[in-house]
Amino acid sequence: MFKNLKLIFASLTFLIAGTAQAKEWQHLIILHTNDIHGHLPQEEAWWINPNFPPPIGNAAAVATIIKEERQRAEQNGWGFLLVEGGDIFQGTPLGEFTKGQAVIDFMNLMGYDAMTVGNHDYDKGQEVLLDLIAGAGFPVLGANVVDSSSGRTVDYLRPYVILERGGLRIGLFGLLTHYMRGMSTPEHVRGLDFAKESATAKQMVDSLKAQDVDLIIGLLHTGFRHDKAIADTVAGIDVIIGSHSHTGLRTAYEDPRHHTIIVQTFGHLTTIGKLDLMIDPDTKRIVGYNSELKELFTEAVPQDTMVDRIVSESAARAEKGFDESLGEALVDIKRGGGDKESSIGNFVCDAMMDATGADIAFQNSAGIKADIMKGEITYRNIYKVDAFGNYLVTMDMTGSQVIRVCETSVLGYHAIFQVGGLQMTYDTKKPVWKRVVGVAVNGQPIGTAKVYKVVTNNFLGAGGGNYKIFQEGGNRSDTYIQLRQAMVDYVKKRSPIEARIEGRIRKAEGGGELLK
Repeated sequence: MFKNLKLIFASLTFLIAGTAQAKEWQHLIILHTNDIHGHLPQEEAWWINPNFPPPIGNAAAVATIIKEERQRAEQNGWGFLLVEGGDIFQGTPLGEFTKGQAVIDFMNLMGYDAMTVGNHDYDKGQEVLLDLIAGAGFPVLGANVVDSSSGRTVDYLRPYVILERGGLRIGLFGLLTHYMRGMSTPEHVRGLDFAKESATAKQMVDSLKAQDVDLIIGLLHTGFRHDKAIADTVAGIDVIIGSHSHTGLRTAYEDPRHHTIIVQTFGHLTTIGKLDLMIDPDTKRIVGYNSELKELFTEAVPQDTMVDRIVSESAARAEKGFDESLGEALVDIKRGGGDKESSIGNFVCDAMMDATGADIAFQNSAGIKADIMKGEITYRNIYKVDAFGNYLVTMDMTGSQVIRVCETSVLGYHAIFQVGGLQMTYDTKKPVWKRVVGVAVNGQPIGTAKVYKVVTNNFLGAGGGNYKIFQEGGNRSDTYIQLRQAMVDYVKKRSPIEARIEGRIRKAEGGGELLK
């Protein structure tokens, strides 16, 4: 690839401007989406204006842009690619209750060329993912998702694919974050290993170069920070289509060392990315590029009427009863920062204990995906709080084990656990595994030998990643009580709800030893 692409392109443009026969570049138009998470129906952009959110067309608007850009490319004889970065269905009723099939149907209708697998595409297990791949009219990539017994890419994913567009041989490979062990329920990734991304990317580049491709594109479900690291470490990747971190890049990032072009959208079909690569037809090298995120506001982008009808009808079936009133919230019940108690965390944990009769509850903060605002509470509100569809797991733990769960909560590798039934004080200035300086259960100092009934969600309860402490619990029970149902029942029983910050989680200021 040429160095400093934008500068080179500007210089070339200047040099040929006065010539009688300027060379005409070939173009490759790449439209890209990532992290759809089932967001096909129209939505309101509350993050722009919470009081008067502008409507976004999502799938129906994306369809319009895809058709327009594909037609323009065909008319000009340009190459055209449409790709997705993974995490396609989990997060909305339409995505979840159709087990992703509604999203696959949309992608087939739009003519996607390829996608890479995302971590949340494993949320319903490998059998559901296999069904989705079987129904996909395009290759699903994941070079570093390997069978633990053979060490090779699993047979249901392809490491790469070579496509020919606009006179170019284009190699596309896919990667999934190798941190999957801490992101997915162990049973959903049983028999799998996840190879390091940079090493696998180097293998893919070598394999694709050996097959005389003109361009190499990585579809990476690793997050922007890791995309940049891969671009800096591995030479030969022309473009990285990013995902996982939802890092919307309104202007492409160009790696200063290898000049890899990195793009990504905000996800949820709130925008669609367009990357226009200008290619020298003789050398097949990139000589320039333009990138943009196309907004999908309904007032600016006409809705594709057929897609809008299909999506609306499917969403209505999936969301039947979602807007029926369950009760009332007297206050805003909101999330907090990653190291703080939150009122929504207290609400969730109290509902978990109420459903199971547990003494103590733990809920990962990152698993709480929405707030509940003052006023009427509907099932739609509850669904948004627990978009992952977790169920409750109970177990017996000694006080010493409960303290270790609390220590795990404040390691700093992830957001703190929200708690119910206990009060915890911690000091981040102390060494790891010694940061918890006080734990009380219902106002009384915790008994280290006493046995408590603990409830958590099935993700934490499986003990994956950094959460192995949960595997030590005895008398385990997969209750299969949905966390959503626990919250629904709690609201119906105890409405009006007035969940507030209660001092369940405190940071020690003096660092005094409170545990005896």
